[in-house]
Amino acid sequence: MGFLRISLSRSARLVLSILKLFLLLSLLLLVPSYSGAAAGAVDERDAFGVGVILDLDSRLGDQMRMAIEIACRDANTMSSSGSHYIKPHYMNSHGKPLRAISAAEMLIKRKNVKVIIGLETWEEATLVAEIANQSQVPVFSFARERITPTLMAETLWPSLFRMSTDESDQIKCIVDIVSSYNGQRVSIIYEAEAYDTTYSKLLNSLSDELGKIGSTVEDQLILQAFSSPTGAEVSLEEKLMKLKGKASPIFIVLGLSSQGSTHFLKEAKEMGLFYGDSLWIFAEKPFANLLTSVEHSGISSTVEGSIGVITYRPKNQAYGEFISEFLNIFHHKYGENFNFEPEIDVVRAYDCITTIKNAVDAVPRHDTMPESLLDRISRTRLVGLSGAIRFEKGQLALRPKLQLVSVDGNKYRELKLWSPNSGVSRSFVAKQHSRRNAISDTLMTQEGQTSSENRPLVIGVPAETPFDKFVKVEVDSSTGEKRPVGFCIDVFDKAVSLHFPDGLKHSFKFHWGTYDDLVNKVRDQTYDAAVGDITILANRSLYVEFTQPFMGSDLTVIVPAKPVIDRASIFIMPFTPRMWAASGGILIYTMLVVWFLEHPTNPEFRGPRTKQLSTALWFTFSSLFFAHKEKVHRNFTRIVVVIWFFVALILTQSYTASLTSMLTLQKVKPTVTTIDQLRISKAKVGCNPDSFICNYLNSQLNFSKENIVHIRNTSSYGDQFRSGNISGLFLEYPYARAFFTQYCDGYLTIGDGYRFGGFGFVFPKGSQLAANFSEAILELSESGEMKRLENKWFPPECMMRNFTDETPRLGLNSFWALYAFTIGTSTACLLLACLCTRRNRQDHEHGSTGDDMSATEMSIL
Repeated sequence: MGFLRISLSRSARLVLSILKLFLLLSLLLLVPSYSGAAAGAVDERDAFGVGVILDLDSRLGDQMRMAIEIACRDANTMSSSGSHYIKPHYMNSHGKPLRAISAAEMLIKRKNVKVIIGLETWEEATLVAEIANQSQVPVFSFARERITPTLMAETLWPSLFRMSTDESDQIKCIVDIVSSYNGQRVSIIYEAEAYDTTYSKLLNSLSDELGKIGSTVEDQLILQAFSSPTGAEVSLEEKLMKLKGKASPIFIVLGLSSQGSTHFLKEAKEMGLFYGDSLWIFAEKPFANLLTSVEHSGISSTVEGSIGVITYRPKNQAYGEFISEFLNIFHHKYGENFNFEPEIDVVRAYDCITTIKNAVDAVPRHDTMPESLLDRISRTRLVGLSGAIRFEKGQLALRPKLQLVSVDGNKYRELKLWSPNSGVSRSFVAKQHSRRNAISDTLMTQEGQTSSENRPLVIGVPAETPFDKFVKVEVDSSTGEKRPVGFCIDVFDKAVSLHFPDGLKHSFKFHWGTYDDLVNKVRDQTYDAAVGDITILANRSLYVEFTQPFMGSDLTVIVPAKPVIDRASIFIMPFTPRMWAASGGILIYTMLVVWFLEHPTNPEFRGPRTKQLSTALWFTFSSLFFAHKEKVHRNFTRIVVVIWFFVALILTQSYTASLTSMLTLQKVKPTVTTIDQLRISKAKVGCNPDSFICNYLNSQLNFSKENIVHIRNTSSYGDQFRSGNISGLFLEYPYARAFFTQYCDGYLTIGDGYRFGGFGFVFPKGSQLAANFSEAILELSESGEMKRLENKWFPPECMMRNFTDETPRLGLNSFWALYAFTIGTSTACLLLACLCTRRNRQDHEHGSTGDDMSATEMSIL
């Protein structure tokens, strides 16, 4: 009995030691699994607070909130490369500037927001911008009022960004419509708030434009704001009587609130102002208020045939998905059959979140300081749902096209586009009684051309490029005509076919000279555009308009590769050090459990302690390779061994597969690993003198001019490397792809993350064609057509194997669950065996045999 107690006491101490080993292994396994899970969880990303100040009592404010919610969901579920997720904080301004001020102070001080968006009126925007100036928090406003000149706004409120465009284009569009109807006199309708100064500015602008076509403002109908409906209705009826019987019944509605729309339509319909030969033209804001504030049956029966002017939205896949989701939410919330597209401010609210997300992701994770955000937002360049987004002096720079629409039932019918450059190409039919069909029968001139000049676009293309896969001159064997071919030309042709179904009249002209000269030719309008492998640079963007990049670019350095000679230690490479440590720990733990379970009853595991442990170690280790000769007696041991066999099978198979891959693949490494190494060693480096890269090496990367070798002939790159004239070749990423189609083996790429704007097409400053082609490029990218064109001209096989990469090794993150299961099973068997042994000992002490299990039965367990 004493011997049994001593043996059990030793066993208990051993169990405690084994449990300590179990805890250490568990910690080793849980650390990588936790970090891996945390890296992929969106909650582990930093929250980026965005304050939203809107009049949530209004229908427009509520719609903008819907768009922001959709945008935040889309932005937060995009690629996990982003280090932040957008978290909106909403405040209701109730349309009151003072409430907007208190809301901004609360958001900045208490919620610690980094950006504020919303602010539908100019008063709200400027007051909040004053507060934001102190902390340099960027403020996005949707206000359209043109009260303060742009230069003064930029000086007074440098952190204010206006997601709106100048309303002067709407005035010009309305005047073009009046001119098409030969209207000599027009009547203006405007609903004004107290102290409203906007109308006088709009009226002055409209009067000036009407004077240019020989028209005048015959009457002005200034409506009282509908804050008190009873008095407003009486005043409205009296004023509308003045409009009856006008000799030239052309009515222009410049301002009409959501609340006033219902009353206005009701009175105008009863008086018959919408019938006969009258023509009604609605500016964008009153037209949007009209659609969202009254019964749709009233719209259909009353204003059908009237002309509305709205901002054109690109009809691409992303916009279609947004509209579908927005209308689903709208119908679910309001239960209305609303089929009109939301106001442009709603779409721009979505784009506002996209702009913020891009700016946040572009700065380092821990550098979201206000100065960095202001700089990134100022340099924003993307194409959103509403069109191209780029800020110039704090306001959207590009002038969008306007869409003429007409109400048709519970939706509106899109008529024709109006462009700031071309206007409306042909006059509207001047018969007033057929006004409902007049616009739809007219045609537009080709976008980008003037109405008086229907000439084809002259497009410059580089006659010589570093690699002819981008653009090259090809002679037609049948006609002898020279024409350009290549990747850039294919992208241009695809964009034309996608965005210009009727074709775009153009002719190519080969340019012999540098790329800067080609860009300058577009600037001085020698060419209407430039197509080719032209890099988007900041100094070039000051004078011309670039499209969205159709091919990304960064600085790529190509260096010779050399084989990895030292392969003596390759046998340890399949597993990471942590994997080796964990595997060894699991082996030792399993060995101890097997020994503890077997040595009391199994003669194979008896003898001196060193022999017992060596037998257990041999038994466990040999299971990795072959069947063992030792037998096990206990069922608990069999469970542990079966699980260990499964682990051993997975480990050996994985190790064999990984080692085979490493032995069969010829591994190479670069002769130089960093750009700094080339500069410090004063090695000779090559570049193309026609590219900006040579100057970039000297001015930005501090390479000496004596060490920069100009190589124009791309076919001599290999000879330059082989002769030792250069140790590295600096190219943009697209040219590196072209390089590896010619030199598939023997070279590798290195790079330190110097990024450029990519390749884009060039248009004159302010050209609408740049936005049109940007939309087409995005659609080509989303549809996968751009990827197919890249693979056609630049086969990816060589490129993939010429980038430096670490040897893939098997880590603990791939096996932690299997190891945890093994440890858990072994520990459970160990504890159950201890319980059985304890019970067996108690039975012996009390002399209880009865119906209990015998010692022999216990030992089998």
